[in-house]
Amino acid sequence: MTWGLIIGVAIAAALVYGYRVHTRDSRHLVGLFADLAAAHDGELKPASFVALPQLRFEQDDRRVLVTAMASSGAQTGNDGPFTVVELELPFDSGGKVRATHRTGGRLGGQAETGHDSFDAAFRVEWSDPALGAVVLDPNVRWALLQSTLHGLDVRVVGHKVTVLADGIAGTKADLDAMIAIATLVADRCPRH
Repeated sequence: MTWGLIIGVAIAAALVYGYRVHTRDSRHLVGLFADLAAAHDGELKPASFVALPQLRFEQDDRRVLVTAMASSGAQTGNDGPFTVVELELPFDSGGKVRATHRTGGRLGGQAETGHDSFDAAFRVEWSDPALGAVVLDPNVRWALLQSTLHGLDVRVVGHKVTVLADGIAGTKADLDAMIAIATLVADRCPRH
């Protein structure tokens, strides 16, 4: 066997494996999204060759996108799959706020909310401390601390609230929890 043939077989095997995983994840998500689409009068966009299915709906005059990605790369800091809920605000929040569930200890130079348990569990970044205090109020901090979602990452950037969680959502309850967190955060965002 030549090296070219070995490399070709390895590439073909990787493509077949990737296609099977993509197909399995797509079928799983379509099943979860179908229930949510019915509950929210949403639109289900089927999977393509390169993208997993997407669900779009309106909630309280805000557009919501629910989807998953096979690899996060720079999005969440790891290379595994992740699920995302993106809620579009009808106004600009005026800044950036991010709370990322941490797996290690505190890092120097990060913003702190003054809530020791939250600051120990989440790395916090913001462009404006006043905006951070409003967005990460006690109700939001409590909801994030109580969440069982793995690798939770919550962001407010301008017109968008984004909630990311590691892995492909396993249940409708996981998706409902992510939508609830996005809604809770969006309800606190001030008009800028």
